[in-house]
Amino acid sequence: MTKTIELSSLLAERRVEILERWTQRIRGEHADKDLSRGELRDHLPWFFDGVLAALHSGRPPEVTAPSASAAHGTQRLRVGFDLAEVIREYEILTECILEEVEAVGGSLSIQAFRRMQKLLNTGRAEAVRAYVERRDADVAREHSQHVAFMAHELRSPLMAAFMAANTLQKKARPDDEHAVSLLVRNLMSLRELIDQVLIADRLVGQIPVTRERLDVKALLEEVEADSRLTAGRNQVQIRIEAPDTLPFAGDRRLLRSAISNLLANAIKFTHEGRTITVRAKRSEGCVTVEVEDGCGGLPDGNAEELFEPFVQRGENRTGFGLGLAIVKQAVEAHGGRARVRNLPGRGCVFSIELPESESW
Repeated sequence: MTKTIELSSLLAERRVEILERWTQRIRGEHADKDLSRGELRDHLPWFFDGVLAALHSGRPPEVTAPSASAAHGTQRLRVGFDLAEVIREYEILTECILEEVEAVGGSLSIQAFRRMQKLLNTGRAEAVRAYVERRDADVAREHSQHVAFMAHELRSPLMAAFMAANTLQKKARPDDEHAVSLLVRNLMSLRELIDQVLIADRLVGQIPVTRERLDVKALLEEVEADSRLTAGRNQVQIRIEAPDTLPFAGDRRLLRSAISNLLANAIKFTHEGRTITVRAKRSEGCVTVEVEDGCGGLPDGNAEELFEPFVQRGENRTGFGLGLAIVKQAVEAHGGRARVRNLPGRGCVFSIELPESESW
């Protein structure tokens, strides 16, 4: 009668041999990679020990097993393995285990084999997940660096063109004023678009928030001053309602972009002769900034969709629909939330809620 093998005991007894056989197989399949023995084995021994512990106890593997697999997946990306090669490693480990079973001349119970296979599959899935997440993060970071470089290269000639256009505007003849004004406005739009793309790409690339102490009231006044020309051209007023000082620890560039986009959106849609009100306050460990416009109310539909990229629901379709998406991403990067509230017949209120950081 064929002896039924106690899998956990066999793997514990033959641990060194199984890992060595696995190492040699991997070395043979990746002779083109100049890897040390430690680099070849990486976290596999820790993963194997987690599987052993799970088989012995009958309980799910401890956190060391999936954590070892995740670390193994990211290490394989770093040393040049592709995804198929990572998956293949776990197939080789299964083969090495089954070879040990065959060598002792026994048999495995179906239950034991399924249990072992489930544990190995879990490890493989965790390694693949970690590999893909790190690979995608690396690609996003490289893309962000490329976009930042391109934007920097574009900014220099753009600023030169901007200065030349301003000079022309001061000396323009009456017949040329319209053309020069149009040139200046379009250069301003191009500068704003470059800034928006940079901010959006920075957020997509998940660049960490850099917090510093700032005054929200002063930030609002700064944004209002920059927006005054556009507001005057659209014949709307801007009123700020906030405490004299409103300290907050946040990423100045991201918050300035968020507030600028909210105010630009309000100016764009507010009817002539109306007033935009910008409010800021602190309440229950949170700083809230509201921008109430005079657009006459939102069109029918899910208002929260306005925070998605490229969504434009008003009649004015100028721009690219990135502004409110940037607002949402910048606020969420601070752990906050962006909302919109409709005021039928009057306008709407866009608000951002920023929880105060415990580390400050």
